Amino acid sequence: MSFDNLTISALTIVVIMVFVVILLARNVTATEKKMRSMARHMMLLHYNEKARELCEKIKAISPDLCAGLDFTMKENGDDVEIDEWKSKHPRP
Repeated sequence: MSFDNLTISALTIVVIMVFVVILLARNVTATEKKMRSMARHMMLLHYNEKARELCEKIKAISPDLCAGLDFTMKENGDDVEIDEWKSKHPRP
């Protein structure tokens, strides 16, 4: 069984296209996850005064950090605390 150059080229292109589609799908999923996290934190900041105060304190130390991307917050009863620290900056 032998393949001509056109068939080999077509198979190569198909394999590359499948690889690119898989990479794009993974990227879209990661971006959607980040967007949902940011939206959740924007709602938390909008409705919770303690969350705003915590975010302002963090922004005073490191103004380039973003809630939902670089760190996550969670409500703990009436209080708000840092849940996960994803930044390379030192955790306050």
